[in-house]
Amino acid sequence: MNDQAASLRKKMMQKTTDIEILRERRAKTLAVVSGKGGVGKSNISVNLAIGLAKLNNKVLLFDMDIGMGNIYHLISKDPGQSIADFFTKNTPLTDLIKSGPEGIAFIHGGSAAAQLFEWDDTYTEKWISALEQLVDEYDYILFDMGAGATKESLNILIAAEEVLVVTTSEPTAMTDAYSMIKFICLRDDEKRFYLVCNRADSEEEGRKTAERLQKTMDTFLQVSPNILGSLPEDPTVRQSVKAGQPFTIAFPDARISTAFDIIVNRYAGVPVFDGQKTIGFINKLRRFFKERRDS
Repeated sequence: MNDQAASLRKKMMQKTTDIEILRERRAKTLAVVSGKGGVGKSNISVNLAIGLAKLNNKVLLFDMDIGMGNIYHLISKDPGQSIADFFTKNTPLTDLIKSGPEGIAFIHGGSAAAQLFEWDDTYTEKWISALEQLVDEYDYILFDMGAGATKESLNILIAAEEVLVVTTSEPTAMTDAYSMIKFICLRDDEKRFYLVCNRADSEEEGRKTAERLQKTMDTFLQVSPNILGSLPEDPTVRQSVKAGQPFTIAFPDARISTAFDIIVNRYAGVPVFDGQKTIGFINKLRRFFKERRDS
């Protein structure tokens, strides 16, 4: 009898271990946003994906700037097929995944896909089911969100576990960033936020900009974001864009690349795997799309 009990406990422990391993394979989901265009959001998304990949993570980057996606320009890759083909041609989402620098994977948003982001129930379930398969394949899934959002893309933004907000020290950029943060908090008051100030004239300016936004969020939204750091204004960024290479690869010793390495390591230092939260990402998507359908 005791042997049977011991055997049963062993099987239960093994089953629990198997579940934990399965959860550990689920990706952390991060949406990268800015309140306005022109602050370098896509550049940061690409280089963040590369930085995480250099740390031996499996990373998938979604270009969610539907209609104006430009990630492929930053890595000199032929965009080929896009998310549009997933819906119009029934191309499996996995077939749309392309390989980028340092082994990152990415999916092109497509210049003609904007009209597809008003979906019926069939499109919705197809999309969510495809994403559900991908969260078991990667360590990180990054969504480079576009400035022009639809209800459907906003659902993806709200469902993501974490949000990285990119701003500059310009007052309009900070105001727009705060408006975006407030919108997200109204839908999910437990969201984890990160802040990066880009194109700072000095390290002090970048730090003060992030701290001002952090204080405003804490005062009015009762949310305390993690400040990852700031990136300097650096001419090598423009040179790398022209060359079609991420700046951390084209100019690894540049000031901005050195500063970016610090940001990547700070972000990667946050615990990666949380099965319950990632399962929540899929469940949130389903709930948000259902709310949209029922409204």
